[in-house]
Amino acid sequence: MQDEEPPQLLDVSSSDEAGPSRDVYDRPKIPLTLLTGYLGAGKSTLLDYILKEEHGYKIAVCMNDFGDTTDIEAKSLTLSDPSSQSTTTEFLSLPNGCLCCSFKDMGIAAIEEMVANAPGGIDWVMVELTGVADPGPIVRSFWANEEMGDLILDGVVCVVDSRNVLKQLAEQREGDEINECQKQVACADVILLNKLDLVTPEQMKEVESTIRTINPTLRVHHTTQSKAPLSDLFNLRAFSDPTALTSTRPTTNHNQNNDHDHSSDNCSHPSHTQTHTNGISTILIPLPVLNQKQYFKLNEFLESILWDNKYPISKKPSPEILRSKGYIQLDDGREYVLQGVADLFELKELPGSEQKEGQGQGQGKVVFIGKNVGEEVKVALREFVGI
Repeated sequence: MQDEEPPQLLDVSSSDEAGPSRDVYDRPKIPLTLLTGYLGAGKSTLLDYILKEEHGYKIAVCMNDFGDTTDIEAKSLTLSDPSSQSTTTEFLSLPNGCLCCSFKDMGIAAIEEMVANAPGGIDWVMVELTGVADPGPIVRSFWANEEMGDLILDGVVCVVDSRNVLKQLAEQREGDEINECQKQVACADVILLNKLDLVTPEQMKEVESTIRTINPTLRVHHTTQSKAPLSDLFNLRAFSDPTALTSTRPTTNHNQNNDHDHSSDNCSHPSHTQTHTNGISTILIPLPVLNQKQYFKLNEFLESILWDNKYPISKKPSPEILRSKGYIQLDDGREYVLQGVADLFELKELPGSEQKEGQGQGQGKVVFIGKNVGEEVKVALREFVGI
């Protein structure tokens, strides 16, 4: 670890617009959504809905492989993968303006080329991950990769099977490792608690409470057959526009019969340390208004536990952090949002915050999601930052 260069922070330049960020040529970026979820959760059903419905969006859906969801009459085309001399990637151009492509081992450069050559242009790109994939390294790769070109990571959407997710979350792994389902929930920005029609209101309440215990920063939607307005899934700007992270939204019920009442008032929302099976846990650490020195100390603390995997004072090993989020206020009026995936993080200043002294958007806080995250993290942060 001593000889390795620490990971670089991402560019912290801010966008002046509410929409997707723009490059130096003022060209709009195309949002890319990563779709995760355990086997049988309903990802294919969601993709089938996107590919068949007349929703008004031009979406490129990159699937792991062709299956039942691509049994649609359409023109078949081929695209060479620039990362491989021998691999070609088929995709279907659909009547509703969408594209569906096979995604076996296709790299970011190939997705960028496909989008650039798509007839009529593309509004969004959705990339399906395998049901047993750990989304963390993939999210990190898409977020930090400079080859994204016209693409920009928009957010992570997770679909879960509400009937079986509690059992999936409790599955044990060798060495008490965090299992795939837990990692998928922890890394998500939006979650669809699917198969609402197969559970009782009491069961759904327990499912949502457990899900929010693992990741209290989620935007939660209850769905049947994975159907939710696409406006709830896209243009999240979770990795590009920090203002998208400063507000919380209540649970949304998309059950057509509306028989279940799962409003956020009926579900428990964790506020401090919450631990789940296999040691995955979340801690929310309230922050007072910080001065400049304390802000620098907070940044140093993050570098220590995320880059070096140790506490800055005691030098003891720190927990394995999957996601980091936060909102920080400074005494000069500036506001920052923390966003992190594994060891990659950024502290991004909110646009125009220096002009709003004394008008903060609520109490500062930092949220860590990971393995065995507990009070020790809170104590260490407060001691090192001096709060």
